[in-house]
Amino acid sequence: MPDESIIKCQQLIPRELPFDYHGDALDFDIAHGDVVSIIGPDYSGKGNWLRTICGLEDTSSGSVRIKGIDTMDLSEDDWTKTRKKVPYLHQDTALLSAANGLTNVLAPAFYHQLDKTIEKALLIESALELLKEIDPEINLDDLPAYISKDHQFKIAVARALLLKPEVLALNNPFAHFNPDSKQKFKDFLQEKIKQGLSLLIVTHDIDYALDISDKIIFASRDNIIYFDSTQAILDCDIPVVKGFIHKTENKVWT
Repeated sequence: MPDESIIKCQQLIPRELPFDYHGDALDFDIAHGDVVSIIGPDYSGKGNWLRTICGLEDTSSGSVRIKGIDTMDLSEDDWTKTRKKVPYLHQDTALLSAANGLTNVLAPAFYHQLDKTIEKALLIESALELLKEIDPEINLDDLPAYISKDHQFKIAVARALLLKPEVLALNNPFAHFNPDSKQKFKDFLQEKIKQGLSLLIVTHDIDYALDISDKIIFASRDNIIYFDSTQAILDCDIPVVKGFIHKTENKVWT
């Protein structure tokens, strides 16, 4: 039976962790529709694990395969195509400073010639529909300097989704959201997941991670632990994991 994984990590350890790491390597995969959350204490290298899984940082050991191809073997052209399949967005992902909101959404799709059979007008229509789904209050005529941080992030998400990715990788996506806009964005993500999008997310919102995830990766400075279900991490007796989950159970996330 062929491997249906979009991303497959084997014996993975990131090279760029900002501390000496002597823990286990990571083995896991992401299939279509999977939601995988990376959680753990502050300064535990969660972002490094995420970027390494996405092929953006080098490995110290092991491998990352995206659609069956080792990221270390990708040519520049292949890497450009791969980035469309697994876009990575940080909470402060930059937009083109001299372009308005709509142009920021459209620019990568035009650059990659997403679908030569689709006319520009139809691509613009698709972008506008996507932005309306995310947040109809975004002013698309403004330059990024005049757009709020949460709207900038939503524009970056629309830009990535217009390229029709298979996995959307988000690093601390709710950092600039107020509670109301955060919930609406969660609802938007849930709809995309129902439509088959896979999500790989670093989040400090543990309740959200436990609610939405199919699989969870727990990162600490000492070790990385993969759980194949949320129930598995809730049942875990490892002190650092149990203590972290218990400590955050009643916290109000912002």
